[in-house]
Amino acid sequence: MADLILYTGPMFSSKTTKLLMEADTRQYRKQKIISFKSKLDDRYSVSGEIVTHNFNKLPAHLVSTGKEIIEKVADYEEVIDVIIIDELFLIKGGAEACVQLFKKGYDVIVASIDLSFKGEPFEEITYLMPYCTKIEKCTAVCTICGKDARYTAKKINTDKGLTVIEVGGDELYAPRCHEHYNYMRL
Repeated sequence: MADLILYTGPMFSSKTTKLLMEADTRQYRKQKIISFKSKLDDRYSVSGEIVTHNFNKLPAHLVSTGKEIIEKVADYEEVIDVIIIDELFLIKGGAEACVQLFKKGYDVIVASIDLSFKGEPFEEITYLMPYCTKIEKCTAVCTICGKDARYTAKKINTDKGLTVIEVGGDELYAPRCHEHYNYMRL
């Protein structure tokens, strides 16, 4: 039976770390994995690697769309058991691709932020969730009070203003608890 696993939550909640741990486990089981990440996510690597904030790495194919994921899996020369995808919310049509691959019998394991800094759910994650066999909602630590953080706050306005998708790290975003998350009060 195939799995469709989602690690989700705010930035800095170890989603990608859990994804890479799952990849390690699957490799120890001698399962063949293929990994993907968005071409937009160049925070720690532009050469095609999934990278955690602690700089653990996994080679990955850079994609912009779910269609590219489907094509790469179909064209792969080896038998694939597991598909690993980081930051799905950045891949247009990525959720639909995940569901198609899951229905074909592949294990699909995804890590992605679920809410924008405005507190709005990302469409890709909303589409994916009903199909998941396991969802782990990860928490970070609020940088103001130290409580569990379930939200991502944008720290500064940049030249892109309040653009919902702006790739960045701790220079741009911070995890926040319910009490210190400003958009909960709007």
